Amino acid sequence: MPTIATLFAFTLLNMSLALIPGPDVICIVSNAMVRGRRAGMAVCLGIASACLLHVLFATLGLTTMLLATPWVYAGIKLAGALYLGWLGFGMARAPVATLTGTGIQQPRSPFAQGALTNLFNPKIALFFLAILPQFIDPIRGSAAVQSAVLGLICVGSGTAVNLVTAYTASRLSARLQAGLSLQHRFQQVSGCVLMVIAARLLFCKLG
Repeated sequence: MPTIATLFAFTLLNMSLALIPGPDVICIVSNAMVRGRRAGMAVCLGIASACLLHVLFATLGLTTMLLATPWVYAGIKLAGALYLGWLGFGMARAPVATLTGTGIQQPRSPFAQGALTNLFNPKIALFFLAILPQFIDPIRGSAAVQSAVLGLICVGSGTAVNLVTAYTASRLSARLQAGLSLQHRFQQVSGCVLMVIAARLLFCKLG
């Protein structure tokens, strides 16, 4: 097992990274402000579920295998970019539909949005490949066990931060009482940001 100091340092690092704006945070905040607290928390649970798969992949060494097989990794990256672009386009094009229940609906439930956004994000796999191993000490036992423990801590601490983010966003939306207009604009901006992230992922792949 890793030392207490290692676990503490890893937890702080992971919680700090969870606060950095990215696809996960955008999905959480957008859903929490537009659809309410439950939707934001559903996104958090979807992200946590996908993270558990990443933990499993990392523990079994599949992450390394993916990066060792360029076309598999490229396919995952392309799928992630296309999904984020599709999700962002839907948010930017018809943000009011998610509030009124009319017109174009969100293509996925909040839970599925969180799960797919996280699952298809190559940066998450890279995190488990590049950062997590830095906290594994072969002297302290099985690397697979340590990887699993650190991975579960990653999921737990990250989910805690995400839930706080969802709660804060929903409270902010309620207190502002800005109505449909502000939420409309916020979701449009969020959709545009997701499309920019998708374009960067796609251009990096093509480059």
